[in-house]
Amino acid sequence: MAQEKDERASAKKPTETAEDNSKRLLGTAGRPTQREAGNGGNGNGNGGTGAATPAMRREQYLIGIRAIAGVQAFGNSRQSIDAVVDYLSRQEDIEVIKRIKLGGVQPFAADGGSVNEVVVAKVEANRAERLKAAAPGQLIIERDTFLNCADSLTLIPVHGAALGTLLPLGSIATDLAIRVLGERDQPLAKATVLIYGPGLPVQALTDDTGTARLTFFGGPVESVQALCVKPAANHWDRFIAAPRLSNSGVTTLRLRPLAEVLPNFPSEPLLGWGQRLMRLDAFGGGFTGGGVRIGIIDSGCDTSHSQLTHVTRGRDFSNGASAASWANDAVAHGTHCAGIICAASTGQGVTGFAPGAEVHVFKVFPDGRVSDLLAALDECIERELDVVNISVGCEEISELVGQKLQQVRQKGVACIVAAGNSGGPVGFPALMPTVMAVGAVGKLNEFPPDSCHVHNVIPQLVGADGVFAARFSSLGPQVAVAAPGVAVVSTVPGGGYAAIDGTSVAASHVTGLAALVLAHHPLFQGPFRARSEQRVQALFELIQASAVPHFLDPQRGGAGVPDLQRIPGELGAGVRLQGVAGTDPFAGLLPPLGSGLTGGVPAYSPMTTYGWQQTLMQMRAAGYL
Repeated sequence: MAQEKDERASAKKPTETAEDNSKRLLGTAGRPTQREAGNGGNGNGNGGTGAATPAMRREQYLIGIRAIAGVQAFGNSRQSIDAVVDYLSRQEDIEVIKRIKLGGVQPFAADGGSVNEVVVAKVEANRAERLKAAAPGQLIIERDTFLNCADSLTLIPVHGAALGTLLPLGSIATDLAIRVLGERDQPLAKATVLIYGPGLPVQALTDDTGTARLTFFGGPVESVQALCVKPAANHWDRFIAAPRLSNSGVTTLRLRPLAEVLPNFPSEPLLGWGQRLMRLDAFGGGFTGGGVRIGIIDSGCDTSHSQLTHVTRGRDFSNGASAASWANDAVAHGTHCAGIICAASTGQGVTGFAPGAEVHVFKVFPDGRVSDLLAALDECIERELDVVNISVGCEEISELVGQKLQQVRQKGVACIVAAGNSGGPVGFPALMPTVMAVGAVGKLNEFPPDSCHVHNVIPQLVGADGVFAARFSSLGPQVAVAAPGVAVVSTVPGGGYAAIDGTSVAASHVTGLAALVLAHHPLFQGPFRARSEQRVQALFELIQASAVPHFLDPQRGGAGVPDLQRIPGELGAGVRLQGVAGTDPFAGLLPPLGSGLTGGVPAYSPMTTYGWQQTLMQMRAAGYL
């Protein structure tokens, strides 16, 4: 289990041998330290003289051991980290924040059981670059960047000024007041109001009266190009191009309740359009995912929601964490994903894929960093989870996270990761070959025509059944499959429901489906019952084998959208599909070996490198096909 200990306490004066060893580890032997150089520790190299300049902010960095298979590192890895901390603690311009103990066996450990540790320290960027350049090959020094989370706000295609062309804020400023009303004209608090104009977008939250007050710069009120309102719960968002706004009074805007598109919701249970697309409806609620352990690495989960009270396990890895703070979800994202995966069947509200699964929530957002993701992944191993939904990413590739993901897979934990919402290349960690990256799709007629969701449609990539590639979804050969990720209704904090977009929403669908396959497919009750890397591989291959492409762009959709009814093998012995009693629902779905998968998997798909034919042959030999 990941453990931390404060390293701020001053260390005893080291012996000459320890000092020489720490210098050798960081490649600084024969060179003076900041303190030895006599520059007062300011790091500017001018001895404190000359013109005063603003001090650079110290950034947070990670320092860890590089795992090189088959190569034994110098000495003991624990002693190596101790020496690194000893050296860093004697530098006046470096602050050691903490050490994170990560369980697991290092490939090069002499005793086969050493503990991998990561050091978190604050260092100026130029100083860190010098340390990296001087460090030996077995040390990794990388930025401990903040994690980002899939945002529910839609990227509206309006034209604004380039950042470099913006003028200083002048006297052309307009105060606007937008009042947001919902069903029966009730004021909607905590709704996000965005205004797009010639400059940068302006946003604000509505107060208890439903009113948001914004100051708009760059032109008169007539220059506003678009207005977007995102409610906190129970209503559809709304987008208005060239809105008619009042610059002297309050502009009132009404939002549609969810029930306007979803009749009788939430008083009657809803099986989402995405779950129907993935054929969860074909099994009539016969699957619950019981016996499977699911991890959700996200922004927490509001367990006070009536459909999430059964989620009782979690941990907060972000700043200011307490024993129960993982159940506080300030941004609603983790609660929404949890509802898709495991919402309880209460006779109303939404339907979760695997309500019987054991769910563990790991909060790393907001305020979380790469070091927190490392600790959360380590916790997944410690708790022996089966499948993990990862909804966070970072701007930079982390070698330490890459190593940990490899270890997680080797321990038999399947990581399903959101591809990203940039509309560009797949982000990290979804681009890693050890995980399953998921893109997002939407479906026409599942949201109001004046909602923000409309802007996620790519007209050239709409299938005959109305399923389309989501504009925001990151793309590339790393995308294994796609899943519903536009206008998906699920749980949010406070007991309500909201329609949200994002590849994290899509990944949650695949995570829920994966839990059902692990719990009810005979392959995972027999030869792959024990957690192993081969088990993860078999799971990913079955999911891809079931996928159905709905449009012609594998860069965005991978092999297609997984279909629970098309999973190769006798899924859920004894559970009959509705309307097909006495028939084999899988007859004819599996193509002959060597003929390619149903629906066509692109040549660059990860599945072609995993050896799916071998897995299917093993399944047939065992009598599962």
